[in-house]
Amino acid sequence: MNSFLYKIKILLLRILGYEKPLRVALLKYLSLKFTNFRPHYETLIYEASKSSIKLGYSEINVIELGVAGGDGIKSLIKYKKKIEKVLKIKINIIGFDTGSGLPKTTDKKDLPFFWKQGDYTNKNLKDLEKESDNVKIYQGNISSTIDQFISENQHKIGLIIFDLDLYSSTKLFLNKIPNLSEKNFLLPRTFCYFDDLFIADYFLDNTNGEPLAITEFNNEFKDIKLGKSFDHINDFKFPLAKGQIYTLHDLNNADYDKYIGIYDSDSLSGHNKDKFRSILDD
Repeated sequence: MNSFLYKIKILLLRILGYEKPLRVALLKYLSLKFTNFRPHYETLIYEASKSSIKLGYSEINVIELGVAGGDGIKSLIKYKKKIEKVLKIKINIIGFDTGSGLPKTTDKKDLPFFWKQGDYTNKNLKDLEKESDNVKIYQGNISSTIDQFISENQHKIGLIIFDLDLYSSTKLFLNKIPNLSEKNFLLPRTFCYFDDLFIADYFLDNTNGEPLAITEFNNEFKDIKLGKSFDHINDFKFPLAKGQIYTLHDLNNADYDKYIGIYDSDSLSGHNKDKFRSILDD
């Protein structure tokens, strides 16, 4: 059997063994083919915006950690413009990146066998600020740029997208979260999307990378926790993001107990199920 036929055999085995509907794989393929197609980004911003409005906020920040080539920021800009037209909210896009790509690392928890120094270099980060109003890119080491952001920030953080790749970089930012809490910059529950909880080549697991950084964060801090929702058939809100979304619970937040529950007029739960059915019937 030649190499091509063998690869076809492996592909067929993987397709036959794929546990989820193949439409999920198709959606993932489209997101890889068209780098600005990120439906999980759109739905995350949308849900974060709705929660913020319920809590009484008309302006929020959406943060991407690890800008790389800028496709993520461009997607966020595209989606935020649409959402601002639908909801009465202003969305600021904030990016953090060194501009020089991934740093050199010898920490085995950083997966140095998978990531290498200089990956995702972008010397033109600041050009992204020209793409739209209310876009700010902090360029430099995140250990200092996050402090700059804290000194300049005036609005709540509705969503944090983690794409720092390395355990050490993710850990560094997570250790700054108590500062964000103390400055009252967090929502009581802030969506966090972790891009690198899984890699198709495997070898990333609970002993290294982002998963380990999350575990250590939860062990170290009592009143700020990253929680992962239970998997359930009713989980439909975030296409392509299932398994990668955590909720950052700021338990000391003054708004934590403020009601934003299922009986809200825009909910698909509780007494509004009949309303949802009527929409489908139309």
